[in-house]
Amino acid sequence: MADSFVLKKFKIDKLRLKANKEELIEKGRQQASVVSPEKLGQYIPVERDVVEMIKSQEDSMIPELMGLRHQRMMKNVFTFFRGTAGIMEYDLIHGVRSGIPVMTCGDAHLNNFGFFASPERQLLFGLNDFDEARIGNWESDLRRLMVSVQLTGEINGYDQASNEKILEKTANAYKNGINYSKDLKLLDRFYLSYNINDLMNLIADDEQMVKVLNKIANRAPRNNSDKVVKKFTEEVDGQLRFKENPPRARRISEKLYEQMLEAFDEYRLQLQPDMQVFLSNFSVSDIIRYSVGVGSFGTRCYLVLLTGKDGSNLVLQIKEALPSKYDLNSLSPEEAKKQGYEEGKRVITGQRILQTFYDPFLGTTKTGHRSYYVRQFRDMKDSIDATKLDEASFTAYSRLCAFILAVAHYQSPTAPMIVGYLSECKDFSKYMVTWAKSYAEQVHQDFETYKNYLQGE
Repeated sequence: MADSFVLKKFKIDKLRLKANKEELIEKGRQQASVVSPEKLGQYIPVERDVVEMIKSQEDSMIPELMGLRHQRMMKNVFTFFRGTAGIMEYDLIHGVRSGIPVMTCGDAHLNNFGFFASPERQLLFGLNDFDEARIGNWESDLRRLMVSVQLTGEINGYDQASNEKILEKTANAYKNGINYSKDLKLLDRFYLSYNINDLMNLIADDEQMVKVLNKIANRAPRNNSDKVVKKFTEEVDGQLRFKENPPRARRISEKLYEQMLEAFDEYRLQLQPDMQVFLSNFSVSDIIRYSVGVGSFGTRCYLVLLTGKDGSNLVLQIKEALPSKYDLNSLSPEEAKKQGYEEGKRVITGQRILQTFYDPFLGTTKTGHRSYYVRQFRDMKDSIDATKLDEASFTAYSRLCAFILAVAHYQSPTAPMIVGYLSECKDFSKYMVTWAKSYAEQVHQDFETYKNYLQGE
């Protein structure tokens, strides 16, 4: 099978339909008669071995980090959910799907929304993780978001009646975001972004959210390369070097260091000319392996310390881009290795489409058989901890994420089909609530199964 394998080059052709807006809306209406919204709300359990699926995913990860990865995953049922996107992707593949494609985030849970800097240094809010980005069914993102709302609501101690109300408002917010986006002119939608002041205006009557946003407004601008250098480096023989903190932060071999230098040079050559010129002011001072996140903890991730001609510093992250969990469900280990060359392009394409204003340092590279994407590390990045919100603020935050998700989906030319599809269903939100509740129960079962496995090792 591996010998006949052909690389799945990431393409956006499925989004280029030769139809006008009204024709696409009609296609969506027709699709609702093929796959009804009621069917979309029915979760049918899939027979699979959750332990073997997680082990298969971890086969390509760094063995030394697996213990710490499991600690992070098993903190609670939501962190488990974050670390097992591949399981949900498998279930979605074998479940009912709308058949309406858009550029999806692929992992749109609550913690993958947050704040980031625009090139003009505005603090913006939106999706901020694109490792699983791909062309997929629009409802896959909404389903993952709503399950994360359910699980986080449970952790926060809300009763099921309250959670159901929050879920219904979340689904309605997505529908409102689609209807809002459909009336925007193409250029207005293309340039649309939400900065922190916009959010302040949206939630002006929510005292807790206002306090949270004010804290972020004051804190986020300090999340920059200077802060990273102060926290992560030390002076050795008159030169700044990253501190080692095994197993999370580990120095790399001379051979790998040279390979990463070559990969960094390739990355620079693929950037826009203005960024190539800017980075010519910097030289590499150090590289270290530094692991991040929950779902991606254990993959290969590096920090690059750059020193400018004026003595200033810049820290970039080189992060491994594995095939999406969606693709990994159908690839052999050898095929996944070959597929790796294309994955960095997929990730940054997803980010550029869904995020609108993105990091100017965003780019790709590769070394050996591994693909990577590059971005600035912690540049004004911040997030809202949904477990520290009261019920009213949590509801507002969940609705905000759903609305932003819909706006991001509407950057795809196929999105008017969603308008047509949703127009055929008055009880759409209730169907989505039913699906989210059912799948949350599945996550709890998987969590217990894997916890028992780890305890029995």
